[in-house]
Amino acid sequence: MYIVLSASQLLDVRSIFGSAPIIYALLSIMSVASLGIWLYSLLTFRTKDIMPKEFRKNLRSLLEQGDYSQAEMLCNQGHNLLSTLIQMGLTTRSLGPEVMMDAMKSEGKRVSTAFWQRLSLLNDIVIIAPMLGLLGTVIGMFYAFYDVNRSIESINALFDGLGIAVGTTVMGLIVAILAMIFHTTLKYRVVLTLSQVENEALTLSALIRR
Repeated sequence: MYIVLSASQLLDVRSIFGSAPIIYALLSIMSVASLGIWLYSLLTFRTKDIMPKEFRKNLRSLLEQGDYSQAEMLCNQGHNLLSTLIQMGLTTRSLGPEVMMDAMKSEGKRVSTAFWQRLSLLNDIVIIAPMLGLLGTVIGMFYAFYDVNRSIESINALFDGLGIAVGTTVMGLIVAILAMIFHTTLKYRVVLTLSQVENEALTLSALIRR
Protein backbone atom coordinates (compact mmCIF):
# COMPACT_ATOMS: atom_id res chain seq x y z
CA MET A 1 0.00 0.00 0.00
CA TYR A 2 1.37 3.40 -0.99
CA ILE A 3 0.44 6.97 -0.08
CA VAL A 4 1.29 9.71 -2.59
CA LEU A 5 3.35 12.50 -1.01
CA SER A 6 4.19 14.34 -4.23
CA ALA A 7 4.52 13.67 -7.92
CA SER A 8 7.85 11.90 -7.36
CA GLN A 9 7.42 10.41 -3.88
CA LEU A 10 5.49 7.44 -2.60
CA LEU A 11 5.12 6.42 1.02
CA ASP A 12 5.26 2.65 1.52
CA VAL A 13 2.88 1.97 4.42
CA ARG A 14 3.95 -1.67 4.68
CA SER A 15 7.59 -0.71 5.10
CA ILE A 16 6.68 1.81 7.76
CA PHE A 17 4.55 -0.67 9.70
CA GLY A 18 7.20 -3.36 9.28
CA SER A 19 9.85 -1.12 10.83
CA ALA A 20 8.18 -1.37 14.26
CA PRO A 21 5.21 -3.76 14.05
CA ILE A 22 4.73 -4.14 17.81
CA ILE A 23 4.68 -0.37 18.44
CA TYR A 24 2.32 0.29 15.54
CA ALA A 25 0.06 -2.59 16.60
CA LEU A 26 -0.14 -1.25 20.16
CA LEU A 27 -0.88 2.27 18.94
CA SER A 28 -3.56 0.92 16.59
CA ILE A 29 -5.17 -0.99 19.46
CA MET A 30 -5.09 2.13 21.64
CA SER A 31 -6.71 4.23 18.91
CA VAL A 32 -9.49 1.68 18.40
CA ALA A 33 -9.96 1.37 22.18
CA SER A 34 -10.26 5.14 22.65
CA LEU A 35 -12.80 5.36 19.83
CA GLY A 36 -14.75 2.43 21.31
CA ILE A 37 -14.80 3.96 24.81
CA TRP A 38 -15.97 7.28 23.41
CA LEU A 39 -18.75 5.84 21.25
CA TYR A 40 -19.95 3.43 23.96
CA SER A 41 -20.07 6.22 26.54
CA LEU A 42 -21.97 8.55 24.23
CA LEU A 43 -24.53 5.85 23.47
CA THR A 44 -25.04 4.72 27.08
CA PHE A 45 -24.62 7.98 29.01
CA ARG A 46 -27.65 9.92 27.82
CA THR A 47 -30.06 12.05 29.83
CA LYS A 48 -33.12 10.17 28.57
CA ASP A 49 -31.61 6.90 29.83
CA ILE A 50 -30.23 8.20 33.14
CA MET A 51 -33.41 10.06 34.18
CA PRO A 52 -36.31 9.25 31.84
CA LYS A 53 -38.98 11.93 31.59
CA GLU A 54 -41.89 9.57 32.29
CA PHE A 55 -40.10 8.13 35.32
CA ARG A 56 -39.48 11.59 36.77
CA LYS A 57 -43.13 12.54 36.25
CA ASN A 58 -44.47 9.43 37.99
CA LEU A 59 -41.93 9.65 40.81
CA ARG A 60 -42.68 13.30 41.50
CA SER A 61 -46.40 12.52 41.66
CA LEU A 62 -45.87 9.71 44.19
CA LEU A 63 -43.56 11.82 46.35
CA GLU A 64 -46.00 14.73 46.39
CA GLN A 65 -48.72 12.32 47.54
CA GLY A 66 -46.44 10.93 50.24
CA ASP A 67 -46.74 7.40 48.85
CA TYR A 68 -43.15 6.42 49.63
CA SER A 69 -43.67 2.67 49.38
CA GLN A 70 -44.88 2.97 45.78
CA ALA A 71 -42.13 5.49 45.05
CA GLU A 72 -39.51 3.08 46.37
CA MET A 73 -41.00 0.28 44.29
CA LEU A 74 -40.90 2.51 41.21
CA CYS A 75 -37.24 3.34 41.90
CA ASN A 76 -36.45 -0.34 42.33
CA GLN A 77 -37.87 -0.98 38.86
CA GLY A 78 -36.27 2.11 37.29
CA HIS A 79 -32.70 0.84 36.81
CA ASN A 80 -31.26 4.29 36.17
CA LEU A 81 -28.98 6.70 38.02
CA LEU A 82 -31.76 8.96 39.30
CA SER A 83 -33.81 6.03 40.61
CA THR A 84 -30.77 4.73 42.50
CA LEU A 85 -30.24 8.08 44.23
CA ILE A 86 -33.89 8.58 45.18
CA GLN A 87 -34.19 5.00 46.40
CA MET A 88 -31.25 5.59 48.72
CA GLY A 89 -32.94 8.76 49.96
CA LEU A 90 -36.19 6.91 50.63
CA THR A 91 -34.34 4.14 52.45
CA THR A 92 -32.53 6.56 54.78
CA ARG A 93 -35.25 9.21 55.21
CA SER A 94 -36.04 8.06 58.77
CA LEU A 95 -32.47 8.95 59.84
CA GLY A 96 -32.91 12.64 59.14
CA PRO A 97 -32.31 14.98 56.19
CA GLU A 98 -28.55 15.33 56.70
CA VAL A 99 -27.95 11.58 56.79
CA MET A 100 -30.27 11.14 53.82
CA MET A 101 -28.39 13.71 51.72
CA ASP A 102 -24.99 12.26 52.67
CA ALA A 103 -26.20 8.79 51.72
CA MET A 104 -27.47 10.04 48.36
CA LYS A 105 -24.16 11.80 47.64
CA SER A 106 -22.18 8.68 48.53
CA GLU A 107 -24.42 6.55 46.34
CA GLY A 108 -24.04 9.03 43.48
CA LYS A 109 -20.25 8.83 43.70
CA ARG A 110 -20.36 5.04 43.77
CA VAL A 111 -22.68 4.72 40.77
CA SER A 112 -20.82 7.31 38.67
CA THR A 113 -17.43 5.67 39.25
CA ALA A 114 -17.71 3.64 36.03
CA PHE A 115 -18.13 6.82 33.95
CA TRP A 116 -15.08 8.47 35.52
CA GLN A 117 -13.05 5.31 34.97
CA ARG A 118 -13.73 5.55 31.24
CA LEU A 119 -12.45 9.11 31.27
CA SER A 120 -9.39 7.93 33.18
CA LEU A 121 -8.70 5.30 30.52
CA LEU A 122 -8.84 7.94 27.79
CA ASN A 123 -6.48 10.13 29.80
CA ASP A 124 -4.06 7.20 30.18
CA ILE A 125 -4.07 6.72 26.40
CA VAL A 126 -3.31 10.44 25.95
CA ILE A 127 -0.24 10.04 28.17
CA ILE A 128 1.01 6.64 27.00
CA ALA A 129 0.54 6.97 23.20
CA PRO A 130 3.20 9.67 22.54
CA MET A 131 5.63 7.97 24.93
CA LEU A 132 5.14 4.67 23.11
CA GLY A 133 5.62 6.40 19.76
CA LEU A 134 8.82 8.05 20.98
CA LEU A 135 10.07 4.68 22.23
CA GLY A 136 9.59 3.24 18.75
CA THR A 137 11.55 6.12 17.23
CA VAL A 138 14.41 5.80 19.72
CA ILE A 139 14.64 2.05 19.15
CA GLY A 140 14.63 2.62 15.37
CA MET A 141 17.41 5.20 15.66
CA PHE A 142 19.44 2.88 17.88
CA TYR A 143 19.35 0.10 15.30
CA ALA A 144 20.01 2.58 12.48
CA PHE A 145 23.23 3.84 14.10
CA TYR A 146 24.31 0.50 15.53
CA ASP A 147 26.47 -0.40 12.52
CA VAL A 148 29.32 2.15 12.44
CA ASN A 149 31.08 0.63 9.40
CA ARG A 150 28.94 2.10 6.66
CA SER A 151 29.37 2.86 2.99
CA ILE A 152 27.85 5.79 1.11
CA GLU A 153 24.95 3.60 0.03
CA SER A 154 24.29 2.43 3.55
CA ILE A 155 24.34 6.02 4.80
CA ASN A 156 21.59 6.87 2.33
CA ALA A 157 19.65 3.86 3.58
CA LEU A 158 20.30 5.09 7.12
CA PHE A 159 18.46 8.36 6.51
CA ASP A 160 15.60 6.49 4.87
CA GLY A 161 15.41 4.28 7.95
CA LEU A 162 15.39 7.29 10.26
CA GLY A 163 12.50 8.77 8.33
CA ILE A 164 10.54 5.57 8.79
CA ALA A 165 11.47 5.37 12.49
CA VAL A 166 10.04 8.84 13.16
CA GLY A 167 6.67 7.50 11.97
CA THR A 168 5.98 5.91 15.36
CA THR A 169 6.22 9.31 17.05
CA VAL A 170 3.89 10.81 14.47
CA MET A 171 1.32 8.06 14.97
CA GLY A 172 1.68 8.28 18.76
CA LEU A 173 0.90 11.99 18.63
CA ILE A 174 -2.07 11.43 16.34
CA VAL A 175 -3.50 8.79 18.69
CA ALA A 176 -2.91 11.07 21.70
CA ILE A 177 -4.60 14.06 20.03
CA LEU A 178 -7.64 12.00 19.06
CA ALA A 179 -7.87 10.52 22.56
CA MET A 180 -7.62 14.02 24.05
CA ILE A 181 -10.50 15.20 21.85
CA PHE A 182 -12.56 12.18 22.92
CA HIS A 183 -11.65 12.81 26.59
CA THR A 184 -12.60 16.50 26.45
CA THR A 185 -15.94 16.00 24.72
CA LEU A 186 -16.87 13.06 26.93
CA LYS A 187 -15.87 14.88 30.13
CA TYR A 188 -18.10 17.79 29.14
CA ARG A 189 -20.97 15.36 28.54
CA VAL A 190 -20.44 13.55 31.86
CA VAL A 191 -20.14 16.72 33.96
CA LEU A 192 -23.20 18.31 32.34
CA THR A 193 -25.37 15.21 32.69
CA LEU A 194 -24.32 14.50 36.28
CA SER A 195 -25.09 18.11 37.19
CA GLN A 196 -28.58 17.71 35.75
CA VAL A 197 -29.09 14.48 37.68
CA GLU A 198 -27.85 16.10 40.89
CA ASN A 199 -30.21 19.06 40.51
CA GLU A 200 -33.17 16.78 39.80
CA ALA A 201 -32.29 14.54 42.75
CA LEU A 202 -32.10 17.54 45.08
CA THR A 203 -35.46 18.79 43.84
CA LEU A 204 -37.12 15.41 44.38
CA SER A 205 -35.42 14.85 47.74
CA ALA A 206 -37.04 18.05 49.00
CA LEU A 207 -40.40 16.26 48.60
CA ILE A 208 -39.30 13.43 50.89
CA ARG A 209 -40.45 14.04 54.44
CA ARG A 210 -39.27 12.09 57.42
